[in-house]
Amino acid sequence: MKRDRPRRARKRGSTLADALSPQLKSELHQLRRTLKHQARDALAHQLAEARPPWRRRKDPVTSRKARRTTGIRPQARLAANPPHPQDAGVDSTSEPRRRPKGPSLPPLKPFEYWDFPSEAVVRELPPHAVTDADRARFDAHLRAGNISDSDAGEDLFIILGLDFGTSSTKMIVRLPYEPGEPTIAIPAPAPCRSGDDPYLWQTVLWLQGDGNFYLWPESGASVLNALKQGLIQGRSDMAVSSSNSALPVTRAHAGVAYLAFVVRYVKGWLRVNRCALFRGRRPVWFANVGMPTASYDDLSIAQSYRRIAGAALQLAKIDSSVTVEAVRLFLDNPHVVEAGASDEAAEALGVAVFPETAAEMTGFSKSSRNAPGLYLLVDIGAMTLDACMFRLNQDAAEGDGYAFMMAHVRPLGVDSLYWFLSEGKTESGFVRQCERTIHSVVWETKRHRDTDAENWKPGNDVPVFVAGGGAANRLHQDVLATVGALLERDLRNDGIRQLELPVPTALDLPEPLADFGRMAVAWGLSYQPTDIGKITPMRDIEDIRPRPVVDIIERYVSKDHT
Repeated sequence: MKRDRPRRARKRGSTLADALSPQLKSELHQLRRTLKHQARDALAHQLAEARPPWRRRKDPVTSRKARRTTGIRPQARLAANPPHPQDAGVDSTSEPRRRPKGPSLPPLKPFEYWDFPSEAVVRELPPHAVTDADRARFDAHLRAGNISDSDAGEDLFIILGLDFGTSSTKMIVRLPYEPGEPTIAIPAPAPCRSGDDPYLWQTVLWLQGDGNFYLWPESGASVLNALKQGLIQGRSDMAVSSSNSALPVTRAHAGVAYLAFVVRYVKGWLRVNRCALFRGRRPVWFANVGMPTASYDDLSIAQSYRRIAGAALQLAKIDSSVTVEAVRLFLDNPHVVEAGASDEAAEALGVAVFPETAAEMTGFSKSSRNAPGLYLLVDIGAMTLDACMFRLNQDAAEGDGYAFMMAHVRPLGVDSLYWFLSEGKTESGFVRQCERTIHSVVWETKRHRDTDAENWKPGNDVPVFVAGGGAANRLHQDVLATVGALLERDLRNDGIRQLELPVPTALDLPEPLADFGRMAVAWGLSYQPTDIGKITPMRDIEDIRPRPVVDIIERYVSKDHT
């Protein structure tokens, strides 16, 4: 048996560790031990935090988990939509609701949706170089973000609204318990701005062969694109393309590394540019991260988002390089894994995940206190088209609520047309894909989820919010006009009516802002979780069932039975 051991060792082949000298192995082992201690201390410190302010109120607040499992049942929808006269006296809890009279929509015919080719990335090129001055400012903010938070002084509660986008990331911080509730848009680092917009940070990362991640181009480092695309498709374990590292790097690893850098940079920017906030105070951070509404309904994708966000926030706290090994250590920590599986455990780690639609609508719902009803939101990004129909419920005692009726996220953004055409397809085919995505959301809501909403009736319309970087894109605007015409034809109502998201007046802008529409998600996410509202996902809303057909022959009494 002993003679077999060397033979088995040769079979497995040599590894990178085999080539290291004993001294380097010892140093690597010591670094790993130090990293584990830092990770353990960071997580222990976080878990020892007092409950966040919204959980410290005297009046108990129902957990989001309890709300989500409740769902909206037919009787709840009856409260929002008064029953038709023919339904009077029918107990909706024991008998299915009757279909409303008027135009009905047939089932949609089967349709094959297009998906991303594996090489599809945002067409905007990442920076290829960084000046010494920019690198120094970059590094100074990251170092400032690593300063250990004081354990003394009054709590300074800070919420980071983090819009993790396919092409760019946007950040807004809010201090909800400070006088005037300061809310600050954080400018992106100059070298990594998208389209020279000061608030759009390209969602891109670099990786060297030794496993070190960077936020800027480094000699010999490979660029990592499409960080978010794999996550919303449920492919977090898929290897990231263009990686020259000897260690396997997945989209989840890259997502943790990128967000850890972003959080660390935001902390450093505030310490450098708003240092008076921290004097004699103990900062307590909480991060709200947005994700597409359709992906939010997939439990596994939502869990992946929470886990990645939890790992990133904790990794951002320690004074260590962001490496593949560090990312793995935090991502696989039992507390972080638990945060992925539970809203409450995620909150204990200082993170929450919300549908981007709810975040975008938060500003509108707070500025329009008498605006309950059914809405369509269409978010047009660089690579994705996100369409969602939801019912906004407003209650003075309970706060806002969002019941998501139907949602789709498809790779049909502005840049996606290039990749669509590269496969030999036509622009008219792309337009049909966009039309079907939006129209099916409205169609299925009408047929199965909110059949008797006032919006479908003659003289009424469907209010629509159009958001995202491609909101003004002519092709997508023409698609919306076509969808409106289809509604007018099929339902004989007034089609659609576009609304605008309100621009807040209390947003601190260190640099001029050209388009608030691209910051709307980050603005909504900067609110406390309980202020964003109650979320009822699609999976918790029952379809409205057709009334069973009654066989009148059974009611007929023949002369033979008299």
